[in-house]
Amino acid sequence: MKYILGGFLILFSSFADIFLFRIHIVPFTPSSFLLPLFIVFFLINYSIKDYLDIFRSHSFKVLFFILAFSIIYAGFSEASSTIIIEKIVLNTITLLLYTFAVHYFRTEDRKTVTIVMSLALLVLAGSIFYDFFIGFNYNARLAQSSRKGGFGENPNQAASAVKFLSLAVLLLVNETKKIRYTVVVIMVITVFLTLSRSGIVSVVLILVFGTTNNWSSRFELSGKAIFTSFFKITILFSILYIGLLSFSEIMKKTNPAFTRGAAGKRLDALLGQSKQSSNSNSGGTLSNTSGRGTLLFDYWEDFQDWPLGYGTGYTSDKNFNKLNTHNYFLYLALNLGIIMFLAYIFYIFYSIKLAVQYDQFYYLIFMVLIIFEGFISHSIWYERPLVVCLALFDSHIYRKNLNELD
Repeated sequence: MKYILGGFLILFSSFADIFLFRIHIVPFTPSSFLLPLFIVFFLINYSIKDYLDIFRSHSFKVLFFILAFSIIYAGFSEASSTIIIEKIVLNTITLLLYTFAVHYFRTEDRKTVTIVMSLALLVLAGSIFYDFFIGFNYNARLAQSSRKGGFGENPNQAASAVKFLSLAVLLLVNETKKIRYTVVVIMVITVFLTLSRSGIVSVVLILVFGTTNNWSSRFELSGKAIFTSFFKITILFSILYIGLLSFSEIMKKTNPAFTRGAAGKRLDALLGQSKQSSNSNSGGTLSNTSGRGTLLFDYWEDFQDWPLGYGTGYTSDKNFNKLNTHNYFLYLALNLGIIMFLAYIFYIFYSIKLAVQYDQFYYLIFMVLIIFEGFISHSIWYERPLVVCLALFDSHIYRKNLNELD
């Protein structure tokens, strides 16, 4: 049974469940078939008494509060009923998936967990490589797009999943040097293929934090270690940059779109080879930055007008807003109010405290990435790979029970 449950987690973490639905192998949406099936198998395999203690974990509490607030705020939300129901269902799925995944990861042996997370990363990374060099033809719009996301479809979403899955695998294999650097190479190349700027920034953060701490799962930071790591980081980034330059030539030969147009500009910008001035690039990166900046100020004004929240699904309803917040902190503040926003901020700081208290350095890196992700995405806890990775990192704190945390 553990392999069946692990197979479900691989499907959810790699977006393969959505892909199977898209190509009609699975006739029903994941939320109406595979997820309920996973829940049924889980309830059959584990007694509810075994995971009741997870209800007291800090992540469960914040996810439960988000669900509870979304139900309460649905009462006066002016968003459409379809959007409101969708948000409540998504929050419920997140809570259930987190709970069951935590118990799976803390119960099963390390080898099984490593295989599950490694396969999830390889399946998603493999789908991105296949999509880029060969292409999926089940969707004309995605097939014609120069940027590829594999099973993740959206390149930024795919890059986000890859970096979190890579960090999770690094936690499990960090003691084996060859495997560790293999994971790093897979992460760097795969995220680079998506041309996701936020993905590249996150990869840089992982590499800097990991190298500084000598890739140990425990805190080993010291003045000497930080000084020594500076040279390691310089060498590492030099090697990666040279490798990416060579790989970019392969990309251009494989896909001519990367020699011109917006895709070519993005590729050159990521490699620092852009020949255009910042003014001449107003239609690219600057316009995107300006658009997000405008969103930030507009939504900030809305929050100042009514800090108690506009109701579940408000920012997702295009009758009120053409674009969503692209910022999870604003998303909580605008939809569920300042109380939920402050609760989430407390959750972030408490998670960092636990990382230090229980000597979990990778958990600290994970929370740094979550903070960064919160500034660029409004749907981070609706992404199943992130929820599964959160469960994995929490499982290293909540091993068998929560008694020592009480």
